[in-house]
Amino acid sequence: MGEKQSDPLKNEGIAIPNMTYYFISGNLPHDYGGLTKSLLLRSKLFGKLSQTPTTFLTFGFDKDFSTKKKQLYENEKVHPKFTRILNMYNDFLSKNTNGRLFSEKTSLNEIKNHNKNRFFAKFSKIFRRQKSNLNYNFYEDGKSICSIDYLNNEKKRFKREEYTRQGLLCRVSYFNTETGRLYCQQFINDNHNVYLDKHYDFIEGQNELQLKSINWYSENGVLKFSDESELRRHWIEVLELETDHPKLFLVDSRRQDKHVFRVKKADSSYYAAIIHSKHYGDNPLHVKPRYRELFSHLYNLDAVFFITEEQKEDFQRIVGEHKTFFYTPHTMDKSLDKKVLKTQSEKNKAVIISRLVESKNLTHAIKAFKLVVDEIPEARLEIFGSGGAENKIKAEIESCNLQKNVFLKGYTNNPDNEFQKAWLTISTSHFEGFGLSNMEALGNGCPVITYDYDYGARSLVKDNENGFVVEKYNIEQLAEKIVLLMKNEKLHEKFSKCAFETADKYTTKHYMKRWSDALQKMIEVKKEKQELKGIFPGKQAFSVREHKIDESNLIIEFKAQVQVDEGYNLKLVGLDRRNNAVVICASSPEKPVSRSDVYRFNIDLDQHFHVKTVRANNTKTIDFYLAISNREQVTILKRLSVDQTEMPSPFLVAKYKVEPYITVKGNYSWTLQTDPEMPS
Repeated sequence: MGEKQSDPLKNEGIAIPNMTYYFISGNLPHDYGGLTKSLLLRSKLFGKLSQTPTTFLTFGFDKDFSTKKKQLYENEKVHPKFTRILNMYNDFLSKNTNGRLFSEKTSLNEIKNHNKNRFFAKFSKIFRRQKSNLNYNFYEDGKSICSIDYLNNEKKRFKREEYTRQGLLCRVSYFNTETGRLYCQQFINDNHNVYLDKHYDFIEGQNELQLKSINWYSENGVLKFSDESELRRHWIEVLELETDHPKLFLVDSRRQDKHVFRVKKADSSYYAAIIHSKHYGDNPLHVKPRYRELFSHLYNLDAVFFITEEQKEDFQRIVGEHKTFFYTPHTMDKSLDKKVLKTQSEKNKAVIISRLVESKNLTHAIKAFKLVVDEIPEARLEIFGSGGAENKIKAEIESCNLQKNVFLKGYTNNPDNEFQKAWLTISTSHFEGFGLSNMEALGNGCPVITYDYDYGARSLVKDNENGFVVEKYNIEQLAEKIVLLMKNEKLHEKFSKCAFETADKYTTKHYMKRWSDALQKMIEVKKEKQELKGIFPGKQAFSVREHKIDESNLIIEFKAQVQVDEGYNLKLVGLDRRNNAVVICASSPEKPVSRSDVYRFNIDLDQHFHVKTVRANNTKTIDFYLAISNREQVTILKRLSVDQTEMPSPFLVAKYKVEPYITVKGNYSWTLQTDPEMPS
């Protein structure tokens, strides 16, 4: 891998802010999907441009972490000069410890010798003393021991030892022989010291095992944590305090949001999320449970980065416009070369390069190809990739009697070559975050025929220009477009040229320019938000003094503890407590002539109450805020407190019974209940 490849970008004035970049995922996966590929590429490009290594943070315990990390460097997925890869267990907990020596350890050689001779010799004294039988589990090489289960004379497991591929004991788990349930785990470092233990309880009523406590034997004494999330937040806080240098913690995995975004932010730290997958289910206004943590922290985050404009717009349909939302699509880790347009493509050959998983919906591509072969008997589809849906795909090929036309080719290390040889590629996913494979195809002049899924289909593929966008799940239409393109050489030539031109928008130059602009704007917006908070300090700067309902109109009058100049815009917003979805929004408050510190919002419940959003998210509680924006539309929220001691009587909106109430902290909220007497 070359050095100092950032010079061309610097010569064009492209630079990223001088800060430490942390990119956060849960673990290092065995298979590298789009999320991991984009994270590693971003880490490398940021490192090259800044000539300072970025850091890929992982949290989960992984006994195979060292091997995966080594493979990433050896396979040149990352460069040590530009990317550090750290794991909380391997690089923090196990090293900064004053743990005790693990006293039960038996050398792996003794265990291997016992395993080798277990059918021909009596147990050695140590195994007689433990009165145990052993069950061995191996890594896929069939030689390296992965774990050993210790069984008592009744063949019940009481202990499991886990080993790295290098033969080092790394974790020991203990089980109740009566119930078979885990009750304790000890984590062992390379010096055979116990650096951390976890204790578990079984909750009978909930029929589940729960983590009771974590003890970390740190260099500064024993630190206790109630759960894994608290432990992870502690590591982030330690990283925050290492230096005063600005830091960005960018979370790529939604499962990590709750561990990172609840950290108490240092003044020099920035926290952000990047969106890789669809955030809603069947209803575009419904927030998926895995996204609720992100939505609930939107107003505290410094940025949210989107890889498609469509998803950014869909987010705003739920939460409104935010100056902290930025469009930063993926890129290709290569230079484009027009020579690919001169490569001879095989006229009747289609290709798919994808993980073989359910979300890619590849059986639809095969069903469509059955119809294609009826029109073009020599048509050929080659599918490259691996995954859990492989057997299902094989069965579909056999069911359609396409063994002579559709072929599973396994993993390819040279996707560019396959796209260049193919006449077209097919994409039938249920959904995508972006569609990296389609972008790679376009960069090789390979037209794309895709279902119209969210997201990325229409971002990359312009219908009838560089491919076709087909109605989602319309197999007949998909087959029709494949046949049309295979039979029309002039159309293919047009699509191929346009595909290459489209790909130019996603080169490294454009990618880093977007990130540079977004990060600079993120810093500016944070500064403006801090200034706004300084102008409007306090938790109870605005308080409700009157609230009355008149038919379909609601009047909320509040008193301001600080002067609000004409340069600021005010909105009254009601947010779903679970996810910050905007369910009430009213602007342009009136100021009674007699009081300069009083503002009145007239809320038209038919217009300002977003009943579709309420229904989509099954909203139960609405919390009210005053949104204050400056001239640049940078916004902060201030919670509305309550002056009056009594709330007005409940009232009806749409099919909901609304009950205003004062929270424990003295703030203004509503509870919603479906009124059974109201029609749906």
